[in-house]
Amino acid sequence: MEIIQKIPKKMVSTWNSDVKAIVDTWTTYNVTLDEFKKAILIKGVNFSKKHNGIAWIVDSSNAVGVFSQEIQEFIRSIVFPTFVKNNIKFFFTIKPKIYGLTSLTVGSYAAKAGSAGLKLIDVHSVDDAIMWIKKHAND
Repeated sequence: MEIIQKIPKKMVSTWNSDVKAIVDTWTTYNVTLDEFKKAILIKGVNFSKKHNGIAWIVDSSNAVGVFSQEIQEFIRSIVFPTFVKNNIKFFFTIKPKIYGLTSLTVGSYAAKAGSAGLKLIDVHSVDDAIMWIKKHAND
């Protein structure tokens, strides 16, 4: 997997060319709106568009913290509609291993994916998401 970008000590984005998916691996949700915008909306979306991406995988299995309400609203009102406009069809979430506030954060923003026109899929691992894409992307 090719590294696209990093928010140091917070998140790494990689590209899986086999399934045309961006994989965001989060270690903490304690980011600013500016960090989030630059990483997801600018670098991530532009990379995905350039490479005909169809899926976005968010791996929060080892993440801590919560997104601010401002970021959660930004995801709902801007990020998800932007994904749809740029042909992202599938949004995968991998929830933290330890249930708590971080899990609630993931559930809160992920619940809004469907209303934006994305197919939301919860999986247990990045490998599960990749297998799902390989099996169902052309359905």
